[in-house]
Amino acid sequence: MNTFLKLGGVGKQYDENTRVLQGIDLEIRQGESVAIVGPSGCGKSTLLNIIGTLDRPTEGTVFFGDSDLLTLNEKELAEFRNRQIGFVFQLHHLLPQCSILENVLVPSLVNKEAGDAQARALRLLERVGLSERLMHRPGKLSGGERQRVAVVRALINQPRLLLADEPTGSLSREGADSLAELLLELNREENLTLIVVTHSMRVAEKMDRVLSLERGNLKPET
Repeated sequence: MNTFLKLGGVGKQYDENTRVLQGIDLEIRQGESVAIVGPSGCGKSTLLNIIGTLDRPTEGTVFFGDSDLLTLNEKELAEFRNRQIGFVFQLHHLLPQCSILENVLVPSLVNKEAGDAQARALRLLERVGLSERLMHRPGKLSGGERQRVAVVRALINQPRLLLADEPTGSLSREGADSLAELLLELNREENLTLIVVTHSMRVAEKMDRVLSLERGNLKPET
């Protein structure tokens, strides 16, 4: 598998007294699943946001294939995120007034290359066991079901990279195991690269590789 995401010397400093990341070097291969673990406040979400182009590092480089992401302007970054990256967060951020199907289709509305997004949405919702809940609103679903909708929404534009920030944090142990297995199955079926930030070693150890963020540096788990 080829390297398609590479961070070199990435650091993030908010002020002279607050340095979150320092000298992060990371290479991730196409199709790999990676977990990033570490204590609360260690910078895991900051690192994920930099990888997802939601934040910029203070120093270093971020390459997606041959593209230097730090040379893109905000409009170009927004287009890149919409086409190439899917996001799943601890809180599902579904629109309460919209049906499940409508929620899934939201990211496709600004993607001119989305193709038949509705057909893909229906297929994916069936894949995650929600084909009977298409017209339900989020308030009628369980926490696990809402997270599955969030996963489908993240995949609607056929991204190459899926970023998940504590996706199982609000779920029961059974729900967390189920969602982690779903993410890994989709990782294989969709040829996705998957990066998961998590406090749960039970979830992390399901991934191909586990990295620990300590004092602003990434280290392999031993």
